[in-house]
Amino acid sequence: MRRLLKSALCATLFAATSCAYAQSIVTLYGSVDNLFDVSNQGKGTVAKLTSGGTFGSRWGLAGTEDLGGGYKAIFKLENGFSSTTGVIGQGGALFGRTSWMGLQGPQGTLTFGRQYAPEFLAVAEYDAFNASLGGSYFNIDRTLANGVVKSTLMTDVVTGRTNDSIVYASPSIYGLTTSLMYGLGGVPGSLSQGSTVSIGVNYHAGPLGLHSGYIRLKDATDPGSYVEWGIGGTYVIGPTKLYAGYTKDIYSDTNTPTAAGSAVRYGLLNIGLKYQVTSPLTLILQVTKIINTSTGLPASQNAYDESVELSYQLSVRTNVYGAYSQVNNKNGSTYSLGGAVYYGSAALPNAMARSVQVGIRTVF
Repeated sequence: MRRLLKSALCATLFAATSCAYAQSIVTLYGSVDNLFDVSNQGKGTVAKLTSGGTFGSRWGLAGTEDLGGGYKAIFKLENGFSSTTGVIGQGGALFGRTSWMGLQGPQGTLTFGRQYAPEFLAVAEYDAFNASLGGSYFNIDRTLANGVVKSTLMTDVVTGRTNDSIVYASPSIYGLTTSLMYGLGGVPGSLSQGSTVSIGVNYHAGPLGLHSGYIRLKDATDPGSYVEWGIGGTYVIGPTKLYAGYTKDIYSDTNTPTAAGSAVRYGLLNIGLKYQVTSPLTLILQVTKIINTSTGLPASQNAYDESVELSYQLSVRTNVYGAYSQVNNKNGSTYSLGGAVYYGSAALPNAMARSVQVGIRTVF
């Protein structure tokens, strides 16, 4: 009866941080990130108040149960939403950010559900902006001829979170960890159609971090596919953390040619740093070279994304931030700059795309 009463109390007082039993715990957590984005991508100045500049607004439940002998049952359910409109993100899925459960033990972790691909997590490690604001190579977008804005790293948009996936993550062995993922396609009569395979390898030794990943999705409805790989590293010198890496994305979908030899191909080469100016103040700088080797280009559309950010911790949970990013389009390129969970505005060919982003984030 006491356990039933405790369960009822936890359900009623949902805002409580956690409700624990003798050998298990369930934690409620989340974040809210609002920002003011003023950009000019060549079609005039656009100002908007939006959600998710540095960190997608979310709330979630994470749980563990001690099974004994070093083993645990684990789960995570995470909802994404817009903190400026209240609308659920990720296409309206209740737990669209993550929804998985599994087992953890001395031999590693095995999980099942909708979860981050190992390649995505590995590639994000060498991004100084950590997939946030216009300074991250994840948030460099391009405008199609019909006005639709898409990511240059479209493979990450499609596969960054993979439904119906199985992930094994190894324990750390002398600083080396490996994660393997297989996402079931669910197409009748085919085990490969719609399936996703991914691997992430990470190594940490003192100030050095090395990271690499690979992912491939065979499209279930289109003869094209999505492939991405990346390799990079980080190095800490006192208050400074250095970042460098190269990410390659090759894909074809319903908006691009799918004939043999025709594809959208981008390489993103980044160099960045994060400097702890004072205890609460952090400076981030990053330059990313956009290398476009897509089929049928009349001239080189390579360009540079140059970005700077200042972040100030008001408290342990809350920080304010401001960033400026720019990319100089040429030879018909239409790159624009967005945020952690939104695309940049449609860009005009050959225009200098600029973005100023100022916001506040709190976590709980």
